[in-house]
Amino acid sequence: MRAVQVSAPGRARIVELPDPEPAPGEVLVRVEAAAVCATDLKFTARGSDPARIPGHEIAGRLADGTAVGVHPDIGCGVCSWCKKGLTNRCTRRISIGLDRDGGFADVVAVPSEHAVPLDGLPTSVAPLLEPLACCLHAVGLTGAGRGDPALVVGAGPMGILCMWALRSVGVRVAVCQRSAERRLLAAELGADAVLAPDGDVGEALGAEPRVAIVTAPGGEALAWATAHIAVGGVVHVFAGSPDGALVDANDVHYRHLCMLGSTGSTLADYRRALELASSRTIDLEALPRKFLPFESLPHVLAARSKGKVKELIRVKDSTQ
Repeated sequence: MRAVQVSAPGRARIVELPDPEPAPGEVLVRVEAAAVCATDLKFTARGSDPARIPGHEIAGRLADGTAVGVHPDIGCGVCSWCKKGLTNRCTRRISIGLDRDGGFADVVAVPSEHAVPLDGLPTSVAPLLEPLACCLHAVGLTGAGRGDPALVVGAGPMGILCMWALRSVGVRVAVCQRSAERRLLAAELGADAVLAPDGDVGEALGAEPRVAIVTAPGGEALAWATAHIAVGGVVHVFAGSPDGALVDANDVHYRHLCMLGSTGSTLADYRRALELASSRTIDLEALPRKFLPFESLPHVLAARSKGKVKELIRVKDSTQ
């Protein structure tokens, strides 16, 4: 099979490998489409020893032709977090595409329960279920509910998905973004209000936001959200910040703020993402995206910069 393998820092190349051998309880998925995540870029920049195939936003088919999406976070199954269904908090978690070979290949082996039948959702769209599941998980942690005013900082692909995740539970959402082009896109895709960083989010929403989800990396975006959230509000640190991010502890202390974060999702989150996408409650096909050939993957991974749209890879030309 063809696979893109990461070895030394910044080095990704296409190699020919034998098809993986599924362990007991696993199935083989013939990959049709995969999406590129910022995590894949960071993984490639760090390098991997031993060499590893990345890719955790995946969809394809089982041997019998069943179309499936892949949930990548595999818990140990016995710890207290796993028993609560929070496998993404398991300290012994194994993540497909990070801790074991992933889906930037013709074939990937996955635990059978993590190969989720798509029930008619096209495999060309299904790689977006994984990032949507991460957004749904984050929204669930904030306690956001119907009618709450909320803020998303950043209108990249993850910002749009978080906006849709909030709206799916009846929340009114303002999106803050520097770029006028991206503000316009957020408005077209369903934001209740959009604003630049010098705007008044309370005026835009009619009330100060009770919840903020920060999808833009770095300390500046986080500090802006913290300063513009209502007293007693919740700030979710959704984006990583490689160089760290300073937060004014006095702001948190005197304004009774709650700060939290999460990474990944649970299998239940993934199934919920599929339900919302299949019903078109969230129209994943509306997310700006572009398809690239498999052969472009090494260059995309080594470029170390995210595009303005979600980049998907056609692993097989006949994705439906």
